Formats: sequence, C-alpha cells, structure tokens
Amino acid sequence: MGNYARYVTMFPSGYHFPEDMMMNLPLYPDKKWIKMGREFIRKMRGTSGDYRPAGYPPIWESGGKLEKTFFEFRDELIKNSVYDFMDMNGLWDFDIYHYEQGLDFFRDSRIMKKLKSMGKKIVCFYHGNDVRNRGVIKDFFELSDLNLTSELDLLEIYPGIRYLFLPLDTGEIKPGLHENKKIKIAHATRHRYNKGSNFIIETIKKLEKKLPAELVLMENVPHEKCMEIKSSCDIYVDQIGDKGGWGYGMSSVEAMAQGLATCTYLNEKYMEFIPDNGFINVNYNNLESELEKLVLDSEYRKKMSEKGRQWVVKMHDIANVIKDLYGYYKQSAII
Repeated sequence: MGNYARYVTMFPSGYHFPEDMMMNLPLYPDKKWIKMGREFIRKMRGTSGDYRPAGYPPIWESGGKLEKTFFEFRDELIKNSVYDFMDMNGLWDFDIYHYEQGLDFFRDSRIMKKLKSMGKKIVCFYHGNDVRNRGVIKDFFELSDLNLTSELDLLEIYPGIRYLFLPLDTGEIKPGLHENKKIKIAHATRHRYNKGSNFIIETIKKLEKKLPAELVLMENVPHEKCMEIKSSCDIYVDQIGDKGGWGYGMSSVEAMAQGLATCTYLNEKYMEFIPDNGFINVNYNNLESELEKLVLDSEYRKKMSEKGRQWVVKMHDIANVIKDLYGYYKQSAII
C-alpha cells in the first residue's frame, strides 16, 4: 500500500518463522522453564485447561502475589533494554502500532500508554486463546482504536471487534502435483486435544488398512519443514471439533494454497459466515467416509483441490486482505 512497516518480536519463534527486528528479551515463554512456571501459576490459581475468564470482553487479572511479583520483576529487568531498543531503531516515530495478542513489552502497558499520549493509533490483533483463556488487558480494551481477529467466535465475546481473514501471499505458493500412488493424508498439530488429533490419527490409520492411503503426521514441526512436507501430500485434515476455537487456521490456508483438498469442521455459524468456502466439512461422524471418498475418487479430490485454491486466493490473498484492513483503518478514523 506504499507505507513503511517494521515487525518487532520479543523473542525468537520456536517454529523458525522469519524475523525482522527480534529483541530476544529474557523471561519470555521461549524457554521451557518459563512455560512450566506459567502453567504452574495457572494451576495454582485454577485457570489452566479449559478455564474461561468472565466478562464482555473477558478481562485479564493478575493471579495473585506470585504472578504479580514475576511481571513486576520482569518489567524492571527489561526496562533499559526496551527503551534503548525503541530509541536506537526509531520505534517512537511510527503512526500506527499493531499489538499482536494485545500485549505490550511490559505487562503494565507503559509503552502503549506513552504512544497513545503521543497521538499514535493503536490496533490489536487477537488470536483465540488471548481472549478466551487469558483475557484482554484492561488498558488495551480502554485505549485501542481498532481490535481485529481471525477467530469467528471472538466476535461473540469481544464488543466491536472486527474480523480479518488471515493474509497469505498466495502468489508465492504454487500448487504441486498431488497424485501419489498411495494417497498422502497430512495432519499438523501442536495441541492434540484442541485439534482432535488422536481421533484424526486413528481414523486415517484405519483407512490405511483398507485403502491406498498413508498418514503424514507433523507434530511441533518447524514451519518451513511443515510446508515442505505438506507440498508432497494430497489431502489435509485440520481439526475435527471446536475445542481450540472454531473453523480453521493458517495451516489450512497454506494447505489450500498448496492445492491440497482440505478438511476441517465448520459449525453452523461458520457456514453462514463463509457459505461458499473451499473446505470439505468433516466431523466425528463423517470423517472416515469423507476421506474414503477423497482417496478413491481422484476427480472429486481434484475438484476440491481446485475449489480450495480458488477460494483461498479470493478470501486470503494479502492483496485482498490489506484492502479490508485499510477499510477498517478508515472506519476507525485511523487514516
């Protein structure tokens, strides 16, 4: 769109996504012991597992003295590093600031508050668990100019939040020839419970015994490797229920761009939202029969592959998504 943008990350991605400006701050959850400590605190306060904070939207609250002390200590520890990084890289000089997950460098949101006092515009992009399980940081709820999500269910629990399709440069991803003698059915997961992975795996293994089909399982695999593996497959299965959020995520978007016939569970509200989508809608009752049809009927498989690719280009290509984003900017008086 002709504007200058930078992307700042607090710590390196565990899945080797490309970085722009990476701060590598201490005491963030890229370390196993930090993740374990965070889960321990959640269990202590009774907020682990399927816990959902109350409110419209749900608001995050400190889980007691231990959690409060941790964030205060971390904020003090990183203070000089953050301000030096902001100063050295001219990060006070932008007009619009997108906060992924609605989180500041500091848990007390001091950078966001300063930017807001300088007349800057604040945009938050929320993923499912940011609102469902953690809750929204109160300062961001009160001060943000625009809130976005790609999770349809968040529209029901966050007032005024807007939906934005996940952006992908589909021109950089070319569909391959997906006609293996033994049809490869891919499934990628980081959270087996959320995806219904155990049921998906069991179903595909059952098909392996009677059909020319093969399970290709990717679990906690780096992104580039995951894309490479999927490119050799014929069918992709995303998720089978709504345990970790509704519908589908970026892995499905990428699979469709690669030309894989893509299966996921879409509930009634999602089907109303995207009625002419390119998915094969599966659930616990029909997953086996739908996969069997895809394996045995090459014409049907090819049809769904092409439909999926066309739909993902129409709805998710970055050129189209950016127009929607700038439309929201205008509606929110950001530009």
